[in-house]
Amino acid sequence: MTDPIKTRILEMTLDRPKANAIDLATSRIMGKVFADFRNDPDLRVAIITGGGW
Repeated sequence: MTDPIKTRILEMTLDRPKANAIDLATSRIMGKVFADFRNDPDLRVAIITGGGW
């Protein structure tokens, strides 16, 4: 029997108050997240949100 529920969404929240600026360390982490997203055939959508306000 196949799983009747599938999760195909990646949600990434930038939590860098005050401006959610992307520095070198954050850029590297985001690069890894997006590489993993690209390489996972089950994921279909990536959502980037801002947090820390």
